[in-house]
Amino acid sequence: MYDISAMHREFQLITCEDAISRYQVHTKIYESEAAFLDIESKDSYFYLHTGDLHLQGDFMLDTDTLEDAPDGKPILGFLVIGNLEVEGSILNETGDYGPILYVAGNVSCRHLLIGGSPTRVTGNIIVTEVIILHYNHGWMQCDGTFIAPVMIVEDYYLMPAAKNISLFYYNDRDPESPADNACEESEDGDDIISHKLRALLNNTLTTDFEELRRDLAAGESVLQRQEQPASYWQQKVRKSWRDLKRVPLELRTAELCQEVLRESVGALAYFPEDMLTPELAATAVAKDGKALRYLPSEMITRELCYAAARNGAILRTDIPESFYEHALLCLIIKSADWQMEQVPRAFMTEDMFVLYVKAGRGAWLDRYCEEAGLSKQRILERVIADDIAYLENIFNWHLSTATYAFARKRYDCPEYEEAWKNITERFARKIARLNVSPSS
Repeated sequence: MYDISAMHREFQLITCEDAISRYQVHTKIYESEAAFLDIESKDSYFYLHTGDLHLQGDFMLDTDTLEDAPDGKPILGFLVIGNLEVEGSILNETGDYGPILYVAGNVSCRHLLIGGSPTRVTGNIIVTEVIILHYNHGWMQCDGTFIAPVMIVEDYYLMPAAKNISLFYYNDRDPESPADNACEESEDGDDIISHKLRALLNNTLTTDFEELRRDLAAGESVLQRQEQPASYWQQKVRKSWRDLKRVPLELRTAELCQEVLRESVGALAYFPEDMLTPELAATAVAKDGKALRYLPSEMITRELCYAAARNGAILRTDIPESFYEHALLCLIIKSADWQMEQVPRAFMTEDMFVLYVKAGRGAWLDRYCEEAGLSKQRILERVIADDIAYLENIFNWHLSTATYAFARKRYDCPEYEEAWKNITERFARKIARLNVSPSS
């Protein structure tokens, strides 16, 4: 991988003003000169190389690792006035941003992965494996021809003026993109890359562009057939637990799966079926209640649902409705009041609404009471009566003449004198709007 800290050996620093004067970069990057001047600061620098440039390893376009100039001013990116040849790949994994890359010549590399880095190449772009342009925060212009076996343009504003793509071309904004290369849709509504692309990849378990981008960002070959050892997959899943999905089944050992499970219960979705035991399910749910969504339905029990409810499970997504009961739903509402929205009308009770108000804002209490045919005022009075501490919620979100009068009757007495004084002073302005005295 190319060492950014060693850039001084190949590049020199020039000011943005010099880059504008000598190379007119302000007219060659972005849609217009005005766009450049609006986005970039002139009080900055570029790395400049004049003449053809050959780099070993990968060339990383990463703003987060690009240090400022010695005077503390930012470095906007790289200018190569000549051809750029990279033995590895040119990699900008971040979709939101990245350093500028301007090449007045041809570019050649193994992979070209561009996200948020503004990129301009005046010559051809010649790639031996895969071009991926991703996310709509990026900008690119290639005045020559894109030449590669595979080119993928995903949610990115680019219509190649000229291209020579020998094996697979996909561009979700290009009407000329072959229909057979379009993504398919999974049962969950997620995009699955075309079977034609999967057939070209060295790992046919790769099913989405994010997985492919991770491989490119790691500088890996993705088209050359090769069998990877267990040590490769161990390192792979340590970087992203989701890559357990792409580990060949014969290498998904109990040890590897348990290691990934410690990172995320989402890994359960990729466990071999014979590893999913009741004991494993209990352990996973104790770690995170959302583990339920990855377990076979026949493995889910009432006890597991209660354990999941105590550990962040989400109604409908994690806990099947067939296990709903009043106590279980109250347990969830007590720690996550926003989940009241998922409670079926048949389970709504006054006790549940009291918990709902105590747990948070009770923002939709009016609507829920109307749906359930319950008295909002009675629920609020029960909350008030239970403890003076709940006046914080009541006065913040449910203060009215009626609730204030009930609270005052209950707590404006010697036993609660100090607490009542403190709460009424804090909310004196709101209470004043009720046209009542904040204290007797």
